Amino acid sequence: MDVPPRDWPPPLPLVVTSWPPPRGVKVAPARWVGGDAPQFRAFFEAVLRDGGEDALARIWNDAPRGPGARLTRWFCPGVPMHASGEPVPQRDGRTRHGFLVPARAALLALERGLVVRRVRPVEDA
Repeated sequence: MDVPPRDWPPPLPLVVTSWPPPRGVKVAPARWVGGDAPQFRAFFEAVLRDGGEDALARIWNDAPRGPGARLTRWFCPGVPMHASGEPVPQRDGRTRHGFLVPARAALLALERGLVVRRVRPVEDA
């Protein structure tokens, strides 16, 4: 599915339109840590295959999320993500927070250059 520039952001699933709007407007691309473009694509394509065109993918974000933080943030420009309420403590003392993002929109964002892949730094064993 190709979305012409004038049609960005892509149509979002109905459930996403009921999310509270994220604060501000994100202009920077999303950062996908720990994989390359084929890995990113495979992950979201599997979510779509299993859940259909309106599927939401669960991703993990290590940005701090305090008690007063908004539930909905920007994944990339034009695509929101919503906190799923699943904090997971990590060995390094940080906490990763579960978010839901529209899988189809995430794939289109990759094709438009709105997602930057970054290799995860080597962690201490």
